Amino acid sequence: MAKKPTSSAKKSTPVRRSPVPKKPKAGSSPVRNTSVPKAKTKSASGAPKAEPTFEQISIRAYEIWQSGQGGSEHDNWVRAERELRGV
Repeated sequence: MAKKPTSSAKKSTPVRRSPVPKKPKAGSSPVRNTSVPKAKTKSASGAPKAEPTFEQISIRAYEIWQSGQGGSEHDNWVRAERELRGV
């Protein structure tokens, strides 16, 4: 029986597979990797929303405090800001 020559034997090359894309975890959102800020939201008329003034926030925070439904001063302030911004 004759031996096969080792130098002329076919060499197998490794098969390269493309990486499988990872699925995002449930409940996670993609990271925004840009230095450009998001565009400001616009109202129904198309004009950008005006930020509430310090006075408007303080009046609303006082109203929340008067209602008896508020919390600490900070909680009332944050709630007033949120309500006035429509968030």
